[in-house]
Amino acid sequence: MKTKIVFMTLLTAMLASCAPKETTLTFIETTDTHGRYDEFANDAFLIKKMKTELGDKLILLDNGDNVQGTPFQYCSNQDAEHPNLVSEVLNYFPYDAVGVGNHDIEAGRKVFDRLYSELKMPVVCANVIDETTGEPYFSPYIILKRNGFKIAVLGLLTPYVVTWVPDRLRPGLRFEQLEAAAEKWVKIIHEKEHPDLMVGLFHSGWEPQLQNLPPDHPLGRENATKWVAENVPGFDLIFYGHDHRARAEKVLNINGEPVYVLNSGNRGYGLAMAEVTLKKGQKPQVTFELKPTDGKEKDEAFLALLQPYLDRAEAYKQREVAELPVSINSDEVFSGPCLWVDEIHRCQFETVEAEGIHADISMAAPLSGGKTLEAGMLKVSDFFTWYPFENSLAVMAMTGKEVKDFLEYAYEMKSPIYNFDCAAGIIYEVTDKNPMGNRIKILRMADDTPFDMNKTYNVVMNSYRSMGGGNHLMNGIGWAQEDIKNHVVWQSDRDLRSLLIDWAAKKGVLDSVPLNSWTIK
Repeated sequence: MKTKIVFMTLLTAMLASCAPKETTLTFIETTDTHGRYDEFANDAFLIKKMKTELGDKLILLDNGDNVQGTPFQYCSNQDAEHPNLVSEVLNYFPYDAVGVGNHDIEAGRKVFDRLYSELKMPVVCANVIDETTGEPYFSPYIILKRNGFKIAVLGLLTPYVVTWVPDRLRPGLRFEQLEAAAEKWVKIIHEKEHPDLMVGLFHSGWEPQLQNLPPDHPLGRENATKWVAENVPGFDLIFYGHDHRARAEKVLNINGEPVYVLNSGNRGYGLAMAEVTLKKGQKPQVTFELKPTDGKEKDEAFLALLQPYLDRAEAYKQREVAELPVSINSDEVFSGPCLWVDEIHRCQFETVEAEGIHADISMAAPLSGGKTLEAGMLKVSDFFTWYPFENSLAVMAMTGKEVKDFLEYAYEMKSPIYNFDCAAGIIYEVTDKNPMGNRIKILRMADDTPFDMNKTYNVVMNSYRSMGGGNHLMNGIGWAQEDIKNHVVWQSDRDLRSLLIDWAAKKGVLDSVPLNSWTIK
């Protein structure tokens, strides 16, 4: 018996001496590619090169917002005959884990459920809840094992997706506050898994911008990464996305412990990279950088993978739609009425009328600054410049005073340009020198009937705005987020870009004169 005890003691000591005491891992994050995989070949070259050199010591993470942004991604989303372009790309390397972005949800469950089912790696997101089960719809986190060490990766998504994406595109899903989910799951993971490294994969920007919400707001902060890094102990490394701003920074949490926070930016302009040395019983040692990927070397096999998708999309993009008599520029909106926005107004009015819904007023904004469409025959590709997002269309019930308050807020928040909504269906003046609240004077309806502050009007706008995007309805009018849905009169089943294409094709020749609904004094 004594001999057996001695043997077991020696065996245990020998096994302990063989256990790895140190390893170095390299993490790479990509995020917010928005379907720009035709610009990703430099990234692909570097990633493949590092995969070859490092093997499973390279951990590759993607942070979502891939399923929207280019004509060939849009084509792929509508194509049921071939694997989705996003799944083809993520499987190519392959990635180790994938997070969820708000624009991925915006594609609708039919698209993202199929796409995610095609992936060879887990999709992680703890705060998207299946209302049937009450459990996370995706894997809340994963454990990666490398050379005897455990790495936990927790995924989270900004819950403000509910303010941008209609219920019909996300049926059966509930989105919980990111800050509360971070506190809950980091505790669960540490108690259950005892990881050697705790990594966050957040699709939520750095910090709130122009957001004046109470601390107990049910959605919390849209951009909560900085707050979580500083206030939720337990994370060693956080990769994030959503705000398209590249960052590599060390912060201290409330316990004085370092947390390394990285965002690769967007559209494949570079990689966020962290090299982590793990030693048993010690805190991780981290070095980090934003790795540029603007070299001349491209991954030819990756380009070959893309080519069939590009070919199918090219045929779609080159289809002629309608004639544009004069050139239009999105920035002209800053000087007053412009055709860039007014043709969207005309489309919105006529589209809802064709559905049997009368709209009294239309709200619209340019969705990108510095864009021009030249006079001539417009092709499908031009409409992706004109209307880059897959918003749908909605009609809201608003009083005259609420219309005025909406416009006051829109003029105050005209940067970024996609928040600068202008109206049609009414005639109004803007006194630029006046403060917010006293800038907008609505003179009359466009048909010369009186405008009534107390009357309820049908107002047509895109779904992003009708869901609360830009905070026009909350901060401008004063509606509670949970009450917005009570003002919805109608919603379209199709995205607004496709409606705009169909409307323009039916017209054949677009207008050459703006509506001139408003003036700046």
